[in-house]
Amino acid sequence: MDFFDRAVNFEEEYVGLFSYERAGYAEGLEAGRKLGAAEGRELGMEHGFDIGKDLGFYRGWAQEWLRAAAAHPDVVPTRALKKLQAIIDAVNDVPTVNDENANYEARAKSIQLKFKTVSAMLGVSISTELPSNSLSY
Repeated sequence: MDFFDRAVNFEEEYVGLFSYERAGYAEGLEAGRKLGAAEGRELGMEHGFDIGKDLGFYRGWAQEWLRAAAAHPDVVPTRALKKLQAIIDAVNDVPTVNDENANYEARAKSIQLKFKTVSAMLGVSISTELPSNSLSY
């Protein structure tokens, strides 16, 4: 085998290694897409559950106060009734599907602010009512 033959063999080996590299890259890219999609789905489900849990708390809290106000109209001020309904409306307005333009953080802060305002109107201690990880997105 002379120098020319070795040069041709080297080129064939180099091209062969390059094709393995391309194949490995393509396989790794596909595996990364699948893994990323699975991790994203799992993270989305966890985060979505937390959001739903917090929104459910605020909505249920407001509904129960409205129910108590219906039974005892003299206990809850009229302004508080309007704010309680505003909490329920704000929770109902949160999209239930992933929407990039929904601005969940601003909505969550607005609901939390309404909750604090009504709690103060009713003389309810927030520390005993607020969930530990409430609206921390």
